[in-house]
Amino acid sequence: MILTLAFALLLSQEEIQVGFGAVDITPEAGASIPGGFRPNPSKGTRDPLYAVACVVTDGKTPIALVGIDELFIGKDTVKQARARIQKKTPIPGANVLIAASHTHSGGPIVSCLGNEGDFAYEEWVGNGIAKAVEDAWAALQKCEVGIGLGKEDTISFNRRFLMKDGREITHPGKPGTKYHDQIVRVAGPIDPDVGVLAARTIPGKGGTPAVLGVVVNFACHCTVVGGNQFSADYVGYLRKNLKAAYGEKTEVVFLNGACGDLTQVDNLSTAREFGPEHAAMMGAKLSAEAVRTINRMTWLKSLSNAATAETVPIRIRAEPDPAAEKPAFGLGSGPDEVYEKERKLVAEERARMPEIPCEVQGLRIGPLGIATNGAEYFVEYGLRIKQTSPHKYTWFVELANEYIGYVPTAQAFVGGGYEPRTARSSKLAPEGGQKLLEGAARALQRVFAKE
Repeated sequence: MILTLAFALLLSQEEIQVGFGAVDITPEAGASIPGGFRPNPSKGTRDPLYAVACVVTDGKTPIALVGIDELFIGKDTVKQARARIQKKTPIPGANVLIAASHTHSGGPIVSCLGNEGDFAYEEWVGNGIAKAVEDAWAALQKCEVGIGLGKEDTISFNRRFLMKDGREITHPGKPGTKYHDQIVRVAGPIDPDVGVLAARTIPGKGGTPAVLGVVVNFACHCTVVGGNQFSADYVGYLRKNLKAAYGEKTEVVFLNGACGDLTQVDNLSTAREFGPEHAAMMGAKLSAEAVRTINRMTWLKSLSNAATAETVPIRIRAEPDPAAEKPAFGLGSGPDEVYEKERKLVAEERARMPEIPCEVQGLRIGPLGIATNGAEYFVEYGLRIKQTSPHKYTWFVELANEYIGYVPTAQAFVGGGYEPRTARSSKLAPEGGQKLLEGAARALQRVFAKE
């Protein structure tokens, strides 16, 4: 019986084919850069924004992983891209993961917190995503795939802190600032995992395999470069360094992990962690760890894929008490007029649709399980998803396939700080994080069971 099952599994695993594609999605100068409390018209481009796609097929189930250099991705844009992909390729729309890097130097992709999206740009990005996947499908070739796990624990920090009065504050300030001496300890963990999937060619006799492309999963806000020019932030430097290592034609897909409470800023240090130089350092460290991980990979000649998705309904939270929600200081303690407008917009949405259908996606590529949702998800939930997963390797990907705002832990809701303050960027009820966690666990179990 065991031999029969093993033989059946072997027959179900076909040779691997992988392809990559990339499309420039940089807006014109003058387009707004979202990510702050007020509009930020761009003055040009520091480095281009891309939609980069990786398609992996086992001969039966094709899966597309797409990373875009944007703050968020809206449900309508995803729907548009998936429809075109399904029409132009054999890839089912449900098998396509589209995730934003969360660069705060991206284009006007969605309306949120004092900023409005641009419908024409959103549509253009949707077509760019589809074109990247179409190009990846056209570029499919027989490959070996490696999946590995690295660690980088020096460039991301939890930005929430327990204070002496028992509350939690987001970015309370560095040493020497007014409230720094009230810090007791950091309020949460980080996730140092550097997940890497790489594809390499199978050369002829005596030849050397070449890395075609790389997919990297890491959890940290892309809030480093700043300014008024478009930039992929530290992801751009990660991409540049991996191209230098493996060749200019090597494409790099970046998928951000659960980083709703993680940034590059160390509130316990006097150092300044902003600007292109710091982003370059982060990109160098991540790329070096990705290369080390690739160097120790076991390369697979066959694998099997699976995909699933489910809708998790989560209600919009009740009307808040504005005074109780407002942090005493730190990030999110102002501007009040922006939050007043945001609460009204959330109230209008609640009246139209008190419950939001949230997509949770589960994918499997050989020994790798991937779970997603559209939240700025707190790291504790991402870690729990990995801990409960049955897969040898597990990635969590946030801001995927839609945008549903910050999803803090229950403790963060009662502790306070920036992320729970009600706005279009934070509107789901406190139980939302747990519901999404349970949905991810179910999805990972389902794709594991299909193996």
